[in-house]
Amino acid sequence: NCCGVYDSMQVWEHDGPAQLHFVGEDLEGAINEGRLVNLQQLLNDSTSNKSTGRKNRPWLGAVIEDAPFVSAVWDELRKDDRIDLLDKIQVKSIKAPNHSDMGKIEPPPPVDITCVRKGVNDEGEEFTISSNLLVAADGANSFIRRTVGTFPMITRSYGRMAVTCTVELDTSKSRMGMARTAFQRFLPYGPIALLPVWNSVDSSSDREKESGPIYANVVWSTLPSEAKYLLSLSSEEFIAALNEYLCQGPNVNPSLLPDSNQPGGPPAIPLLSTIVREIDSLLRTANTALTMGTWTEAPTRNFFRMPPRSKKVVGPIMGFDLTMSHVATNGGYTSPRVALVGDAAHTMHPMAGQGLNLGMGDIHALASLIKEAVDSGMDVGGTNLFLDRYNEERILKGWGILGGVQFLHEAFECTGSIPGSITEHENATSVGSVGGLKGLIGYSRSLGMNAVNGIAPVRKALAEVAAGASPRLFP
Repeated sequence: NCCGVYDSMQVWEHDGPAQLHFVGEDLEGAINEGRLVNLQQLLNDSTSNKSTGRKNRPWLGAVIEDAPFVSAVWDELRKDDRIDLLDKIQVKSIKAPNHSDMGKIEPPPPVDITCVRKGVNDEGEEFTISSNLLVAADGANSFIRRTVGTFPMITRSYGRMAVTCTVELDTSKSRMGMARTAFQRFLPYGPIALLPVWNSVDSSSDREKESGPIYANVVWSTLPSEAKYLLSLSSEEFIAALNEYLCQGPNVNPSLLPDSNQPGGPPAIPLLSTIVREIDSLLRTANTALTMGTWTEAPTRNFFRMPPRSKKVVGPIMGFDLTMSHVATNGGYTSPRVALVGDAAHTMHPMAGQGLNLGMGDIHALASLIKEAVDSGMDVGGTNLFLDRYNEERILKGWGILGGVQFLHEAFECTGSIPGSITEHENATSVGSVGGLKGLIGYSRSLGMNAVNGIAPVRKALAEVAAGASPRLFP
């Protein structure tokens, strides 16, 4: 079992009291209406939250190891006698129809893929495959997309890197470990996420529950300079930094007013300054009170849980650049007899965990249209009917998800540093009215988080979108 599930998610900020608590019950409406599959029932989960002492509830999400997942997919493909798998193949060229070939009486010619099969002595055997539809599912650096050459991309760097690794949790105080909870704390330059993976606490063996280790995945998004600093640390130093910056509770909003005592700060007017600062204090206190007011909504979300501390790093600590990309609207997801799915069409920040979900949505939509074409006795790539529908649906969904993730990225972006990094000295000299503006943005963001957490229909709608539920159709 290489799948770690969670039915609770806790999100909080470093410079405010606001928290977001999502739980499995937030998805029950979509499941009961048939807009979302209950994965727990589908997979016949036998652990039933015994380790947490709480009732069964739908899963919010899952963390699956990449290599076992890919291996399992290949195993399923090999079992299907309708599928021909070609190994030791190198694609040499791809010849696809032009847009001018569409709309004629005769359907456009098929896609011709020239391949070379590597022999025992590396003497290649060249052959050509013809296809009515070529699906590009070959990743962010898609060879198919680049070779066909009719898919302009819009690309933008987030100016961030993600540092990721697997850690063993410290269970000296509690065996609950992650308790099927995903944690995400937003720091100045990006979030730290602690995500549950499969471990002995979810197994059926009581003996393993008492002694087996508990693991979690870490994804820490930050500036490239901060990421390089983290990657330069020893495993022990990295664990110390992780515990220091993740294992902290919510805070009080900083003052909305710039410090008049700092060089460049505004001059203080005694009476007016006193009134303004009292209003400032009142607003920040009100936001803290609003946070605590949401704790009484339900027993499942009535307190803040401190994340478990990490004990040691298991395996390598890796880093990679974060880039947003999406096919341009004037090109779209399709060209004659070619369709893009997954990372070949879009990439995004991992903070909301939507990359794989969006790609799976692409596959589901395209597969449904292919089935419709086959059932109708039509050539799926021989007309614009099916591929245009796929393009219209997915380009709207793709830009919608990317826009939401970009909004989160911008909303949580502000100043800060990790001690010892090269940005520490630079930020130490930042003064003036910018701090007041940052404070106002932070307060507004914090207030918005509290509003979302406190308004159940809004919170549930966000949970449904993140889980990939179909939209509700109103009569």
